[in-house]
Amino acid sequence: ENYWVYMDITEGAYGGRYGKDGLDCVDTLYANTRNNPIEDIESHYPLRLQRYELREDECGAGKWRGGLGSIRDVMCTDDGRMCLEGDGHKFPPWGIFGGEEGTPGALILNPGTNEASLPSKISDRRTKTGDTFRTVSPCGGGYGSPLERDVGAVLDDVIDGFISRKSAEKYGVIITDNLEIDETGTAKLRAKLKNLQ
Repeated sequence: ENYWVYMDITEGAYGGRYGKDGLDCVDTLYANTRNNPIEDIESHYPLRLQRYELREDECGAGKWRGGLGSIRDVMCTDDGRMCLEGDGHKFPPWGIFGGEEGTPGALILNPGTNEASLPSKISDRRTKTGDTFRTVSPCGGGYGSPLERDVGAVLDDVIDGFISRKSAEKYGVIITDNLEIDETGTAKLRAKLKNLQ
């Protein structure tokens, strides 16, 4: 009988820090580990990666925003067993100095079909062919008031798909359908939001 062992680290994120946004999709616990390409994983193991992407619109807003975590859906193409050691599934990473909270992580069995939330730590669980596990890593909290973020940086985040145009309004920034900054609307919104603080 053939045996196989697959070990991987789901990439999380750092919170915003003075002068810089939080790091996106990085290993936050271990060092010197590689981010295996999907094709490499699928060619060596009875696994199929159906989704692997950054978490959009989930980072903590701030003068320097929190980093983006990742979402990965791994489907088992053979029976097996799994264990998992995760963290950050209950409480969101905090923001600091006026920055907003990030978002917690999650582990979901069979997303979309007989979906079930699983705990962040599993010592041994049997898996069946067709089981899909979604790992959702936390997104970092923001540093400083979102209303102090450079409007150009907010626009860049929208263009890159990190945040939505709606979320740009947390920063007091109005972005047009043509992905440009509405200077007048932005000035008014930022003034209004500052008065509410």
